[in-house]
Amino acid sequence: MLNQLGTDAVDPEPGRVPDLRLVGPAAAAWLCAGLLLGGQSRSALLVAAVVGGAAVLLLPALRLPSAEAWAAPVVAVLVCGAGAALATGGRLAGVEDSPVTGLASTGSRVSLHAVLTGDPRPRAGPLAPGQAELVIDARTSWVEAGGAREASRVPVVVLASGEEWARLLPGQGVTVAAKLVPAGDGGGLVGGLVLARGPPERIDPPPAHQAWAGHVRARLREAAAVLPAPARGLLPAMVVGDTSGLDATTREDFAATGMTHLLTVSGSNLAVLSAVALGLGRWAGWAPWATALAGAAMIAVFVLVARAEPSVLRAAFMGAIALLALALGRRRAGLSALAAAVIGLLLFDPELARSYGFALSVLATGGIMVLAPGWRDRWSERMPRWLAEAVAVAAAAHVACAPVLVLLSQEVSWVSVPANVAVGPLIPIARVGGFAVAGLALVWPAAAALLVWVPGAVVIWVGAVARFGAELPNGALPWRGDVWGAMGLAVVVVAALVLRGRARRVLSAVGGTVLVAAVAVRCVAPAWPPAGWALVACDVGQGDALALSAGDGRAVLVDTGADPGAVDRCLDDLGVEEISLLVLTHGDMDHVGGAPGVAPERAVAAALAPPGVGSHERLRVLESAGTAMHVAASGQRLRTSPWTFDVLWPHARSGAEGNDASVVLLAAWSPPEGSAAAPMRVLLTGDIEESPQRALLGSPAIRDVDVLKTPHHGAQGQEPAFLEATRPRMTLTSVGADNPFGHPAPRTWEILTGLTPANHRTDHHGDIAVIPTPDGPSAVRRGPQDR
Repeated sequence: MLNQLGTDAVDPEPGRVPDLRLVGPAAAAWLCAGLLLGGQSRSALLVAAVVGGAAVLLLPALRLPSAEAWAAPVVAVLVCGAGAALATGGRLAGVEDSPVTGLASTGSRVSLHAVLTGDPRPRAGPLAPGQAELVIDARTSWVEAGGAREASRVPVVVLASGEEWARLLPGQGVTVAAKLVPAGDGGGLVGGLVLARGPPERIDPPPAHQAWAGHVRARLREAAAVLPAPARGLLPAMVVGDTSGLDATTREDFAATGMTHLLTVSGSNLAVLSAVALGLGRWAGWAPWATALAGAAMIAVFVLVARAEPSVLRAAFMGAIALLALALGRRRAGLSALAAAVIGLLLFDPELARSYGFALSVLATGGIMVLAPGWRDRWSERMPRWLAEAVAVAAAAHVACAPVLVLLSQEVSWVSVPANVAVGPLIPIARVGGFAVAGLALVWPAAAALLVWVPGAVVIWVGAVARFGAELPNGALPWRGDVWGAMGLAVVVVAALVLRGRARRVLSAVGGTVLVAAVAVRCVAPAWPPAGWALVACDVGQGDALALSAGDGRAVLVDTGADPGAVDRCLDDLGVEEISLLVLTHGDMDHVGGAPGVAPERAVAAALAPPGVGSHERLRVLESAGTAMHVAASGQRLRTSPWTFDVLWPHARSGAEGNDASVVLLAAWSPPEGSAAAPMRVLLTGDIEESPQRALLGSPAIRDVDVLKTPHHGAQGQEPAFLEATRPRMTLTSVGADNPFGHPAPRTWEILTGLTPANHRTDHHGDIAVIPTPDGPSAVRRGPQDR
């Protein structure tokens, strides 16, 4: 019964041949929906007509004995593909014809009423001042613009801030005045983004069932509050998917050890609880229909409390199919139920075809059903059966999900399986116990605060395993993180599972050799930072952060990037404990937003910034730490051995603003006494574009430098004469991978490659260290896999 509900339990009937008849139709529906979501409704409807027509043409073949073996499967594949295309086309047409979509295309200000379809969740990544803090999925009821109100039922995403928004529950309606903008490329079935400023104008009371579910989650959080960190946040996450109490470090630990699935609600939660309900029904001697009804009630309650996440929907649909089979006295069929769940859910919500959570849930469940029983039986000859089952389940899920996981992490982890084996047998205790605590907390909070230590002990252990696994060196090996990388890994996985005899031994030998070599290379690679480093361009994504060594754990830092964690990581890796001088070239978020990651973790002796930047919200940490803030102006000279800094820009009367007001520095490095290294001149240009570049053309200081920090991440707006005048021996371009701005621009990159063959960029090369040598600067690139 557990497999029918989508659990991670191993099928107890490994000898039975799995029923694969619905796997092909499910794959066809998934492929059609996934490919068509990014297009237009007419394309999807045309595909539906063509594929459906092909199915109709093949119907007569079903009556031919000679075609019996292939006709029915092919027709089923075509019918399901046509159904998914039709469902996708219909949903796309609804979005395209909605007045919300039309108003969003013009950036109109509107008043609208929307009903929340999910919980408000924090926006990912560092935020600029005034940027929305919350992301909220919703569905509009009506929209009003220019005094005309139109009914419109279309999905939207609300970007908002404030406690009034954070306290909202799914099913709750809000009326808000906001600006509508397009959802962007690949918006799928989203009609637009709702940019809300301020609280909602009106908030409707939540539906009774959603208010009750929110109350259950709140009581569970209160009961878990007596546990130590991070267990107090882990228990609600593992039981009902409430991640509001998790800090960034804990999330990173779970991601590094391949245990992120434990922080979200999955089919295993539902399966364990449903198994309890069904077991009680059978123990009490209920009729099959009554037992099935009890299981259905448990499914309904769990989906309500845990919310309709993709993995929960998949498990609930499988559970409904399994319960129907139970009520009718039919035999169990795990893969058939899984495939039927995929087909039904994709027809109901085609957007699941592009959900990573849905894909991982389906693949993990299918992998466990297909692979784990055989592995368990073989391995139980060499180890206790309970251990063989735990290892088989963890390994099967990881192998099945590996091609998708590599798209998310760009690496293949070997820590994941042992980490999941270490915690797997105890997870049901945490989940059943946590649900019991939530129920008890509704009627007796004091007793719940005591009982919570039973599942709490488990989550404390889970958190410790995650932290230990995350701290292991070389716990994952880099892998190409695009479609080709995923396909390549899938081929390797399938070959390893299918091949037998000599071919399998050869593949294992080659794979083992590559693995050992990769681990050896990483383990014997030079320590970071390389000896003698003078300058490091930190890989902080789309932004600038350059550390210039001042010796003895001190450095000069030019800009901080946008992400406090990224710059903190870079400085930690460099062993920087004190910032002698912090230069903030200008006030854009990708240059100053990371300041909280620099201080107060490290003492910052002084800071230099152009006029007005010192008041930036992200720089309050410097004010709190007592850092002296100085205003930059051309003509200033500062010294921090072994560096001398000349401020070349901005001129006092230039009138420059924004990017063009960036501080431009000529940093001169002097070799220590007795060193054979040559002096080095580094031109640090912030984000200046054509106008200040032309103004600086007459300055001798910009000519013939050793290292050029490419202005404005290599954007299109460059003065070619300026770049050519610098005649650098090396360029450093600090830029984020796949950034939406197209940096560096092809034209700019062509100019740089024409100036010097030594061009380095953080999106391709990760952290880049510059080492002075007798023959000029030399670069050591850490590689993006070590970000």
